[in-house]
Amino acid sequence: MGRCADGGRRAGGDGRAQVLTEAQLLAGQISVGIALAGMAVCFFAGVLGGLSGYGAGLLVTLFIAPIVGPKALIPMISVLMLVNNGSRVWFYRHALDLPTVVKVSAVAMPMSWIGAELYVRLDSSVIQTVLGVVLIASVPLRRWIERARIRPGPIAVYGIGATYGFLASLIVGAGMLIVPMLMGIGFAGPALLATDAAIAAVTNLFKSVVFGALDALSVAHFILALVLGFCTIPGTACAAWIVRRTSLRLHTALIEGLILIGGFGMIFGLI
Repeated sequence: MGRCADGGRRAGGDGRAQVLTEAQLLAGQISVGIALAGMAVCFFAGVLGGLSGYGAGLLVTLFIAPIVGPKALIPMISVLMLVNNGSRVWFYRHALDLPTVVKVSAVAMPMSWIGAELYVRLDSSVIQTVLGVVLIASVPLRRWIERARIRPGPIAVYGIGATYGFLASLIVGAGMLIVPMLMGIGFAGPALLATDAAIAAVTNLFKSVVFGALDALSVAHFILALVLGFCTIPGTACAAWIVRRTSLRLHTALIEGLILIGGFGMIFGLI
C-alpha cells in the first residue's frame, strides 16, 4: 500500500515537473516584445472576427505558428477560438438562433472527432504544407462562395456542418463554410455573427476535449491559448459597437494579403 502511494506521489511529481519544464521552454521562446505583439495581434483578430465572423483564427495562426510549430497549432487554435467565439456569442446573444446552432453542431462535433484522430497521425511537415495550401486557397474560395450566393436546403445544411466539423480539426479557416451557409438561409448582421460564433464555440469546445484526450494539447499550450483567447475579448467588444458602421472592404483586403503571405511562408518553410 505504501509503495503504491509512493508510486502515485512520484507519478504526480513527475507530471508536475513535466508541465513546469514545458512551460519554461515555451516561456523561453517568448520575449516581452513577442508577448506584446501577440496581445496586439489577438486584439486586432478579435475586432476582425467580431465585425465579419471571419479572419480571426487565420490571423492568429500567422503569429503563433512560428512559435509553437504546426503540430500544436490546431489544438491551440481550438482553445483560443473557443474563448474568442464564446465572447462573441455573449456580445450578440440577443440575436442568437439556438435551433440552428443545435442542428449544425450535432453533425459538426462527431466529424471533428474523426478529423482530430487523423490530425494527430499526420507528420508535422505534412501539416505545415497543408496549412500553407489552405491559407492560400482560402482567398479565392471565399470570393467564389460569396459570388455563388449559395442557398442551401436542410440536407445541404447538415452536409456543410459535417464537412466543417471534419475540416475544423485539420485546418485553420474552416469556418468560411459556415458564414455563407448561414447567409444563404437568411441570416445577417448580429444574428449571423451570434449564430456562427455559437456553432464555432461548441465545436471548438468539443475539439479541445478530444485533442486533450489524444495528448495533442499540452498544459503549457493550453494555458498560452487561453491567455491569447482572452486577449481577443476587448477586440470583440470594440467590434460589437461598430459592427453596423464600418466597411469591411479594407479589412478583407488586409486579411487576404496576410493570408497569402503566410500561406507561401508555410509552404516554403519561411514561417
